[in-house]
Amino acid sequence: MLPVDPLKDLPGYALRRASSAAMQKLARALSQLDLRPTEASVLLVIESNPNITQSEIGRMLDIAGANMAPLISRLEKRQLVQRQPVDGRSHGLALTSRGRALNVRAKKVMKSHEEALLAKIPAGHRDAFLTTLQALWDSDQ
Repeated sequence: MLPVDPLKDLPGYALRRASSAAMQKLARALSQLDLRPTEASVLLVIESNPNITQSEIGRMLDIAGANMAPLISRLEKRQLVQRQPVDGRSHGLALTSRGRALNVRAKKVMKSHEEALLAKIPAGHRDAFLTTLQALWDSDQ
């Protein structure tokens, strides 16, 4: 006899389990590029926002400042990002040519992952699904 999962009908629990499963699959796919999901997300944010600061990325992606420094340091050591002076006090981040090339590959992996994820949801429900997720996320901001 299979054990009963008393949590499966709780929306927060179901959302966490779905998120965990999706992120594990994405992590496996991105590992082929020697990237973590957070690193790939940072590359995408930098591409869309040239000269964005480290702290702005942290706020956008909800990454603690203490975690941003080593993350950016890893990307710099791999020559994927570089710092550029923005004003007298702060530096923005830009993708290097190596970072742009890897970002192209990461976006393909992420696009494929997202398409596979959405394919599990009936076509007629996809818009409502995304709207509902955004509503849950936006309500916490």
